Amino acid sequence: MSEKWRSKLLLFLYIVFTIFSSAAQTNIKVSNPTAENILLGNYNPLDYQPSMIINHPDSIIRGFINDISSDSLLSYLNKLESFYNRNTASDTFSNLKGIGACRRWIYSKFQQFSQINESRLVTSYLEFDRNVCGMFTHKNVFAVLPGLDPNNDEILIVEGHFDTRCEGGCDTLCYTPGMDDNGSGTVLVMELARVMSKYAFDKTIIFTNTTGEDQGLHGAYAWAAYCDNQDLNIKACFNNDVVGGIYCGFTSSPPSCPFPGHTDSTHVRLFSYSQINDSFRQSAHKQLARYIKMQQEEKINPELDYPLIINLMIMEDRTGRSGDHIPFRKKGYPAIRYCAANEHGNGKGILPDRTHTTTDIIGLDTTQPPDGSIDSFFVNLNYLKRNAISNAINMGLIANSPPPPQPVFSPVWTGLEIMMKDRDSLFKNYLVGIRSKGSGTLYFDTIMSFTGQSKIHINNLDYNKTYYFSVANVDNGIASLFSEEFSYEYLGKVEDQPQQEFSLSQNNPNPFSHKTQINIIADHANANKTSWIVIRDITGKIVLKERIRIQNGIHTYTFINNLHLKGLYLYSVIMENQTIQTRRMLIK
Repeated sequence: MSEKWRSKLLLFLYIVFTIFSSAAQTNIKVSNPTAENILLGNYNPLDYQPSMIINHPDSIIRGFINDISSDSLLSYLNKLESFYNRNTASDTFSNLKGIGACRRWIYSKFQQFSQINESRLVTSYLEFDRNVCGMFTHKNVFAVLPGLDPNNDEILIVEGHFDTRCEGGCDTLCYTPGMDDNGSGTVLVMELARVMSKYAFDKTIIFTNTTGEDQGLHGAYAWAAYCDNQDLNIKACFNNDVVGGIYCGFTSSPPSCPFPGHTDSTHVRLFSYSQINDSFRQSAHKQLARYIKMQQEEKINPELDYPLIINLMIMEDRTGRSGDHIPFRKKGYPAIRYCAANEHGNGKGILPDRTHTTTDIIGLDTTQPPDGSIDSFFVNLNYLKRNAISNAINMGLIANSPPPPQPVFSPVWTGLEIMMKDRDSLFKNYLVGIRSKGSGTLYFDTIMSFTGQSKIHINNLDYNKTYYFSVANVDNGIASLFSEEFSYEYLGKVEDQPQQEFSLSQNNPNPFSHKTQINIIADHANANKTSWIVIRDITGKIVLKERIRIQNGIHTYTFINNLHLKGLYLYSVIMENQTIQTRRMLIK
């Protein structure tokens, strides 16, 4: 049989197995009981406390920059290449070739890293059953670094899939080095385990290399299901997939690089989820991405010889593509994907695509036309190192950060008041991230710092402009993740609107599922009248009627969807038995 027809047959078999395999991973279990007890919080943090506590943010930042090694990353890549084929369904018996030999080697490296760092890493497999190309049992490899705060059950996950494939999704015999897709993400996770395990963190960190990504994100789905089934408190998930290459390929999936042959070793894409119809990108995933960008610009890049520029992407992944962060997002865990600015292929394994082909190697012939000699590294080690540094420092800061606040936002005529209450009022140090509808940006337009107060006032807002505000607590120089965003259309001071008698604003966010806010503006003539907020379905049936008290100025009404409504609804303000104004809202 010719190689062409063999590839077509293998591709057909892969499609058949994908269609007729079971719908979900089953029999998910952690192989090491000690590791599972740590994940469940059943351990003594003193057993994993290092002899020297290194946790100051400056020590973390400078330590990771100095300790993460290009030489280490290269040595891991060279070893990965030696396994020849890392298809999810490849050989599990050989000690030299196939997925089994590869995962045992990763496991042994995690154990080695633990031995040189006071046995603080606990190594295990996450096993699961799933029919992938005729193989039914699979293993993710992971090492867990226990958190040292006994009152903190939060967990961070950094992942990169170690499987790869050729054009045929079930081809277990082809040469598939997979150095960028996804050897780069695999070795990044391994290097983070080596370096970070000598530092002290309040939160628990999981370093995991997953399998089955190239056949449908199976390893990540198993992890997400396990976390959900065990009710683990996952604070954030960092997925690293294709994070070492700098060359733009002919078939790179958009949004991607400008033209074939273009090089970029200074930018990285951060993909994260938000609703397709949410044009202003409000989600915990986007907030995590904004946090990473902020820390990169303010704390990391000033310490680097060559800065790394983070580009926040609107989409969750490239067009028609997906990654291992998606299963975690679907379970409600904040998740992002690091991906190189330039990618050499669309994943179909057809030349000149390097992804899923025998040409996804470390060395690269950059001569045009190719002259057969290796001129450069296809996986650029310095670029891969900077991506590893970005992952490590951001994870390290989050792992020692205070809890995100739950501020109370109150619109006022002069701008916005933010009240920090209860536990949050004790920090007395806050960052306020501000985005504006007019700019249409994914990024924070402004980040403001406040010290020594628990009541924050934001003024100098532009009239008739919608803003998005969120707050972070700051403790010991480390910012928490940002709170959920509060949207506010600033309509100006009273003297700016003498003609204003009554206004019912569009609810924000809209569409929404659980909670939305409605601003009602009234003057003296309409204040203190007997007033109601009424919500009707599209047939006119009243589903909610609630008495409200409207005073002169802005009244904010918060609607919580405890009735589990879905669809299009009308909301109105009724004063003295007269409907004053009506708008529409969409509940997802």
